[in-house]
Amino acid sequence: MPDEVKAIYNEAREVAPISRKSAAGLLRLALQMLVDELVPGRQNIVTKIGKLVSQGLDPRVQRAMDTLRVVGNESVHPGQIDLDADADLTAALFGLLNIIVEQVITRPNHIDALYAKLPETKREAIERRDGPVASIEPPASAS
Repeated sequence: MPDEVKAIYNEAREVAPISRKSAAGLLRLALQMLVDELVPGRQNIVTKIGKLVSQGLDPRVQRAMDTLRVVGNESVHPGQIDLDADADLTAALFGLLNIIVEQVITRPNHIDALYAKLPETKREAIERRDGPVASIEPPASAS
């Protein structure tokens, strides 16, 4: 998880026992920061998530992003989702952000690191066969 996103995640964790709404709003902010790193530019989060989908984002990860986005938005605006009535929902949002980071940063970095260990001649043969491998580039600060 990028350091800036992790700081907001940890802040959300600290306030969750006091205010589920605040925690959900902070997790929504953490998602925004993560998406902004994955898709630089001035577009809104909905457009950026759409761009990730067009680049091959797993539809389940897109659903996780949209769930976190909508619940986070609803937590700071009057809406239909009542976080005070559903204690499990806030805890689930933390899990969603972890799933998102796992899918868009951790797994690709792990696979890329292992692929880089292949002998150069083998990687060149693969690229001749398939062309350069396109991927969603993780943020430079991701680990």
